[in-house]
Amino acid sequence: MKNKLAQDGYTQNIFPFSKNEIEELKVIAKEAIKLEKNSRKMIFKHFPRVKELFEKAIKSEGLNLKLTDYCFYIEKTDEKNWPLMYHADSNLPDFLNIKEEDKEQYLKSAVMFRLTLDSSDKDTGALKVIRGSHIGKGSEEVFVNTKAGELILFKPLLQHASNKMTKSHTRRVFQAFCIEL
Repeated sequence: MKNKLAQDGYTQNIFPFSKNEIEELKVIAKEAIKLEKNSRKMIFKHFPRVKELFEKAIKSEGLNLKLTDYCFYIEKTDEKNWPLMYHADSNLPDFLNIKEEDKEQYLKSAVMFRLTLDSSDKDTGALKVIRGSHIGKGSEEVFVNTKAGELILFKPLLQHASNKMTKSHTRRVFQAFCIEL
């Protein structure tokens, strides 16, 4: 898993949450979507249970990661449906208190912890990536199709995007910023 993350910039097929925990996170998602857009970037502040469940998952999977306080919630629906252009996650919130001179190294040692509450594929807004782009070796576009409850880990500097959904679907995601230990 660690080699794939380092080389390709992402890894998947991780299912650390029980069915009951996923249902609990779906209930929290119903409340998270009611928050103002900027507040949805501070999920751990509003829903400490999400951080607790993520920490438990990190431990149970033996992941060498430490959560930061940055976790956000995204929801695409038939009514709220947009394409997201390719980008790298290089803009970090001020509340992480990262000095500008430390930012690049911080991003290189970081991992995004992305929990998909719903299945997704290229027609339903799945994450798509340019494999290896975080280390300047990427050219292959890959759709990261997921099953409900699946965890994806990816490097923030990996070029990633998602298409506008072309099939009726809801795609809910909690995504947290972690540091590799």
